[in-house]
Amino acid sequence: MSKISRFYRALGALGALLASSSLCIAATGSVPETIKLIVGYPPGGSVDTVARLLAQPLAENLGANVIVENRPGAGGRIAAGIVKNSPPDGSVVMIAPNALTTIQTLVYAGKLGYDMRKDFAPVSRLIAYPIALSVSAASGIKTPAELASWLKAHPEQANYGSSSAGGMSHFAGLMYAKSANVEWTHVAFKGGAPLLNAILGGHVIAGVDTLIDHIEYHRAGKLRILGTFSPQRYRLAPEVPTLQEQGIKGLDVQGWFGAYAPAGTPPGMVQRLDAAIGKALSEPAFIDKMNKLVIESAYLPSADFARLQEDELRLWAPIIRDSGFSPDQ
Repeated sequence: MSKISRFYRALGALGALLASSSLCIAATGSVPETIKLIVGYPPGGSVDTVARLLAQPLAENLGANVIVENRPGAGGRIAAGIVKNSPPDGSVVMIAPNALTTIQTLVYAGKLGYDMRKDFAPVSRLIAYPIALSVSAASGIKTPAELASWLKAHPEQANYGSSSAGGMSHFAGLMYAKSANVEWTHVAFKGGAPLLNAILGGHVIAGVDTLIDHIEYHRAGKLRILGTFSPQRYRLAPEVPTLQEQGIKGLDVQGWFGAYAPAGTPPGMVQRLDAAIGKALSEPAFIDKMNKLVIESAYLPSADFARLQEDELRLWAPIIRDSGFSPDQ
């Protein structure tokens, strides 16, 4: 073989190598210089707090600037629309609760400008927390069975509150009523703080909301958490029983926050984001900060997270359908 032939063969091999490298880069992409964590709620809330605590270790793990951008409105749906239309290059990630990704997907079926299954790539589940059923300590009610008896004895006052109409807590309250064989009327409040005031003031006999929002008042003796909707007691509040262990069967409800990228984000980039998040969630400093807020790290990798979302959509679909609730009500 002549020197010229060997030269062109070597040149061809080099070209093939460069082409392969280019395909690899196109498939994974380099980490963007700046990554936005989009939060569909105002600053100071639990979703915002988790996103801000995650930002620093995520920046260190990815070697990028990570900033939190709040785009509140419509229960998180405005933020979802923004992320759907963002470049699928890893530069934009939505931090969202399953109240948005699961419940609102079903409640607003056919009325959203996006589809959680088609328009987003699940990256990781971040944290999980229980939903709690609470009464005022002044009510004298100490168990879910006592609450059921009270509701049957006072049908004209049989009501419960949640922090919004058509949210997870709204439908969890209906699940309790069905399991306890009672009837009560839902009262929607504009957030967790007004709901707490209503429970403490006796304007509703009970309330359903996150344990995170109720545990401080429970421990102070102002509120009594009758139980959580989880199968097991919450590790960060072991003194609170579950509803199941008190005979209210068939309840398995928990809230969680997850990270989502726009659909079309290269799988390699999703994997890099997923790995960086998983590492951040396992760091002792992050875990300690979460635990102080009574929030537990509950990492799930991308594939498992996607399966969880599908499982939840199947779980909640008949519950929401049978409730007869419409967002137009």
